[in-house]
Amino acid sequence: MSGLLGTFVGIVSGLYSRELRSAIELSARHLRFTSTLTVVLISTIVTSISSIMFYRLIIRRRWNGSITRGEIFIKSDAVVNLTSDRDSVVGRRLAYLEAKRPGDDLVVFLHGLGLDAHDFRPYMLESKFHCISLTMFGFNVEERGDEHYGPISLDSHINLLMYALERFSQRYGGKRLTLVGFSFGADMALFLSKVKPEALARLHIRKAVLLDPNVNRSTTTISSKISRVDQEQPLAQLVAILESAGNVAEFRYLSEYLYKITSKNFAQIQRHAREVVDEWPDDTYDRFLDLLGRLMGLSAGVHVVLSFNYESLFNGLARGAVARGLDTSDLECSTYDHFELISPAHLKERLEGLL
Repeated sequence: MSGLLGTFVGIVSGLYSRELRSAIELSARHLRFTSTLTVVLISTIVTSISSIMFYRLIIRRRWNGSITRGEIFIKSDAVVNLTSDRDSVVGRRLAYLEAKRPGDDLVVFLHGLGLDAHDFRPYMLESKFHCISLTMFGFNVEERGDEHYGPISLDSHINLLMYALERFSQRYGGKRLTLVGFSFGADMALFLSKVKPEALARLHIRKAVLLDPNVNRSTTTISSKISRVDQEQPLAQLVAILESAGNVAEFRYLSEYLYKITSKNFAQIQRHAREVVDEWPDDTYDRFLDLLGRLMGLSAGVHVVLSFNYESLFNGLARGAVARGLDTSDLECSTYDHFELISPAHLKERLEGLL
């Protein structure tokens, strides 16, 4: 326990570092928060992040053997469908976390921009389902400074995702496969329906659960901001992203993303962000509904959950779905915020209610 507390104290000390406090305080002044509110805001953010980490540390000590780390070695057969000769991936590995459980279901989690497999670990520890959480190529913290994991195109990421899913399907062919994508991960599930439709159909997806997917250009908030950051001198522009928040909820949303993104290979994430933004050309729902219709046709069912961050978009989206003859019973507007959609409480409630 003393070692655990020492680790926790180190984390909290890091979170209360002068640099982090200065960035938050500067942003708060631009948002015209009072000094008292600024202190409360800092405390809230740090307490939130610290509590999550402390929870993870306790669980890791208690359930160390229940989740294992795995790797998929990328062989030459992976490059057959890659469109860019500059995307070097053969000989590298895709990392994932796995929690094996008895039962007929296999749930595969796809993370958001700048996140990784570990963001689903708290839920995996207590889930009744056999779970695998995949980290996209180059998104591991340890790959940050590794030149072998340089930025690759969105198309190559999509093909590598299918490469991994096919191997999971081959290994556990007797289980029903469910995909759960969060934010950018939900987009990836949608993009599979366009780029790899035949291969996706062969997986016989039982359910695709899309948590806060992009539905048009207006929802690419963090991707749009990250895509414009100068890689050579990012600090001032990262602080400017915090300053762009219109309210405390948005400030917290941006803070959590930047906290995660800045620990990763920024060039990899920025290329992702730029190409994802390009996939959403305007503020209509047509692109999303086209992809949603494709995915519905290639799986046994799709369930979409929007957080309350995007509740103002839900009515228009639902009307667009009705106009296309899509089943709106699988469109849901949640009272949870963006990151709460991947909390153990929400995932347990949602997945056990759907599967």
